[in-house]
Amino acid sequence: MNNKRKHSLLLKLKNTNTVLISLISAILIIIIDYINPTDLLPYSLMMAIGFICVLMILWFMYSTNFWKLIKLQTINPIDFILFSIDITLIIYGLYLFCIKQLSTWKFKTAVVIFSIVLISEFFREICIHPFSDKTKRNKDKNIIDLRELYEGKIKSNTQPIIISDKAVNYDLLDRSVIVSLLNDAINDAYSSNAYVIGLEGEWGTGKTTIANLVQQRLRNNEDIKIVKDFNFWTAGSQTAILNSMYDSLLKAIGVDYNSTRMKRLLRRTANFVTTMPKMGKVLGQIIDEDITQNDVNQLKDKLEELILSSGKRYVFFVDDLDRADNLQVLFLLKMLGTLFNLPNLIFVLLYDKKRMNAIVDNGEDLNAAFAEKIINQEIRVPEVSEQVMQNIYKTGLSKLAIAYGVGNSEIQEIKPAIDLIVEQIKSIRDLKRIMNSACAIAFDKNNYLNRRDLLLLEFIHFKEPNLYKLIYDNSGYFISQDFTSFPSGMPWRWDKDNTEKIKKFYNENLSNYSKYLSILEMLFPYVKNYYNPGIYNSDQIIIQDMTGDNERRRQLRVCSDYYFNLYFSLTQNDYSKINVQVRNIVQEINEATTVKEITKSYNQLLTWDDDSLYLGIEDFRMYVDEINKDKRLFVARLILNSANGFSDRGMLSLRSELLIACSLLLERSEINKVSKMLQHFSKRYKLIGCLNALNNYVKDYGELQKVVMKSWYKVGANILNNKIDLYSNKNYEANNAWGFFNYVKQKRLPSKTIRNYLDSIISNKNVYRVLFDAITESTGTGGYGYRVEKDNYETMGLANISKIEDFLKNKKQINESQRRVLSVYQRFLKNDDNEREYYNNPINPNEL
Repeated sequence: MNNKRKHSLLLKLKNTNTVLISLISAILIIIIDYINPTDLLPYSLMMAIGFICVLMILWFMYSTNFWKLIKLQTINPIDFILFSIDITLIIYGLYLFCIKQLSTWKFKTAVVIFSIVLISEFFREICIHPFSDKTKRNKDKNIIDLRELYEGKIKSNTQPIIISDKAVNYDLLDRSVIVSLLNDAINDAYSSNAYVIGLEGEWGTGKTTIANLVQQRLRNNEDIKIVKDFNFWTAGSQTAILNSMYDSLLKAIGVDYNSTRMKRLLRRTANFVTTMPKMGKVLGQIIDEDITQNDVNQLKDKLEELILSSGKRYVFFVDDLDRADNLQVLFLLKMLGTLFNLPNLIFVLLYDKKRMNAIVDNGEDLNAAFAEKIINQEIRVPEVSEQVMQNIYKTGLSKLAIAYGVGNSEIQEIKPAIDLIVEQIKSIRDLKRIMNSACAIAFDKNNYLNRRDLLLLEFIHFKEPNLYKLIYDNSGYFISQDFTSFPSGMPWRWDKDNTEKIKKFYNENLSNYSKYLSILEMLFPYVKNYYNPGIYNSDQIIIQDMTGDNERRRQLRVCSDYYFNLYFSLTQNDYSKINVQVRNIVQEINEATTVKEITKSYNQLLTWDDDSLYLGIEDFRMYVDEINKDKRLFVARLILNSANGFSDRGMLSLRSELLIACSLLLERSEINKVSKMLQHFSKRYKLIGCLNALNNYVKDYGELQKVVMKSWYKVGANILNNKIDLYSNKNYEANNAWGFFNYVKQKRLPSKTIRNYLDSIISNKNVYRVLFDAITESTGTGGYGYRVEKDNYETMGLANISKIEDFLKNKKQINESQRRVLSVYQRFLKNDDNEREYYNNPINPNEL
């Protein structure tokens, strides 16, 4: 029965009393019309009664929310009522036609109501019901079976994908031998009694699939009819099972009729068979149940007559014995040994032998010998080799990832996780459940976390929720990098006592989950290094290879404190959001076709606040390898152009992070193109400090450092030869001049070179800028601290520049930043303890 027929109005009417109610209603209306109560009752009373009836109907509709059924897209009581009204009005109209009252108000009213109801029915049928069918079809698009997945018939990026768990009629395990064996057993089964075949195998071994394949073959045999619509497990009570068996058999024979007497007889027979304690006490129970043996024999003889007269054999496939309760299974066996022990009946029972034996052994009504007598032939479904099953599981999981739109590179990354998962999968059914749960989350297109880690964690959650909770509740024993809080950080990494705590925790808790250790080792470096110590570990401490920290952070691994909680909440935090944004910026850069588009994408970074930008640049450094080769050099140029716009405070400042990213991009570019690009900066004097820093970051790359150093030297030479004022508004940047000073030192020019340069360009306009370059800044609990460093003072030769004192004396009006520089400088000249002077906010170089 196809789905459209199954949900048709006419078929549903068959299962209701709608037509009968319509006929009764029509008779009542005709009787009322014949009596004509309007002649017997006053008009006002009739109006009052009518008004009250209308109110009652409206109140009923309101109190039961009946009106909401109009919006319901499925066939519902509204459709039955409309259909009933139409039938009633048609009959009443025929009555009026017969008595020649077509011109009366009654007939006209009936026609109007009939037309309105008919239009309503057409509207629901044309507009509402098809929409429901379309919605259902759209939903079914995402419900697929394994064969469609294996054959690659699923469009990529289909979301979500639900693997159907319904019985299928194809075999992924190549069990044609078993299919042929069962098919031949059914074809050759001729007996004066029912022939019972047991298809035995463990849960999930594919018994239902084999049965479906056999049914496909049997459809070509005109002498055999398959009994359909018998669902043993959902039948419920013993009476329902007996009725279902009887009705299904009659339908297969082609006699779809069941009298009231026969229904009553079936019910009493079911009660009789259910309550009998032993098969040998049938006659006594027949008397007690007020049912004669003759009644039972009549029922049995009637069935036998119908079966034999058809000249065909009838096959019952009884699935889901594993799911049924003990009483249902025992009752079925009794039926096969008594009432349905008929010629030309074949029963194929699908079961797990261990489960069946347990039911029979615990049953009070049967013994094992009787069960063995009932089952004439048993066919065993052998286990498929583990290697074959694992290959099927691997292929299925990989194909599912492709269907979700997971890229080839990511699929290669998750293959080790798939290899570990398939070792734990028990059956095809188990595979489907994992696909619909763990994989649905890990492969989702909106997943931004590491797919491999998320897949393994969701698998643990699916298979072993207690282990999942153990990991979440004890994060300190599993997080191994990017510590955001001190207690979970350095002590765990280095302290021997705390390392012993980790070892003790693993010994006491993970020993119960030994089969998941390989998965835990893949997820968490601490676990791996405890059970399989590497070169970075000893008996004293447990650490991870810190050289891989950046890669793990780039991949948003669960072992990072930045992302650990996200794997359990499936939400985002600032770390993950920034990582995703940086990843998107890199993708935009790669997709850009013009310089303008690349610049626009890069400039997104520059709009972030300092904290976000710091994390963003850290992540950006991790993605440089993913930037297309033809774009790397231009991005490096953009970084150099913008580096001066960011603070260089701290050991690893924003500017330093940017320049490190720039160095990585240059390292991955062609050296001759790097040289050509850097030529554009030969007169960018404001960037000499950045070029100096960049030279330090590329010192491990011989050829590249030569090119960078050459560019740096060229800018330095231009400054020296042309007396370029680095402290002018055009070229000034705090500490930028140190790029020039370091150039002089590295070229080993005379020590007075720097002093002479400063003496030539210093003025009352830039004197505070010059002094500020001799001052260092630190931050601490006291605020921002400043002092003149003696080495800087001597390198700059400030003691020999007499103009400084004159400029300081003559400059009467100074701002707060200038006042602080002067105070720090004078404190140094007084030879005080040279302690730092602290302020609540930093000196602003732009005010100097």
